[in-house]
Amino acid sequence: MFSIFLTQRETDDSTAYRSGHWISLLPGLLRAIEYTSVTRWHKKYYLSAHREPFDIAKMNERCKGLGGYLLEINGRGEQSFMRHLMKRSGAKREIVYTGLTDLGQEGHFYYYHSKKPMAGAYFKRRQPDNYKGIEHCTNLMRGGLNDLDCHTNARYICEVHLK
Repeated sequence: MFSIFLTQRETDDSTAYRSGHWISLLPGLLRAIEYTSVTRWHKKYYLSAHREPFDIAKMNERCKGLGGYLLEINGRGEQSFMRHLMKRSGAKREIVYTGLTDLGQEGHFYYYHSKKPMAGAYFKRRQPDNYKGIEHCTNLMRGGLNDLDCHTNARYICEVHLK
């Protein structure tokens, strides 16, 4: 796999923001994927620039191409910062998926990549509700996480631990 990231850099509150085009060259796949990234907590976060049909396995593979995985929230501070990133990136009202799911056993949320149970993430009031019995993925919203159908057109966040 070959990857190229073209960037512009600015700083704000001692956090590095980058925007540009991430180009992944994978066997059988040549596709430009645009991201906004930010570095904080010894992690780098990538917010996809466009909505597309969400497939948790496929999007996690895309995150692996960046050296990471779908977002795993580890506390209110990180969750709040993700909302800040969304707002700053123009995604304030967008549906943005995380790696938290209850696929396999309703009501038992775990992170798709690590398989660890949910810890440190907080749902919005009256959520999760598994509306119509089809909501098994999560998205970030003002006020907390929301469960929703896993196949909604949306953006997603990848996280990469820095060495």
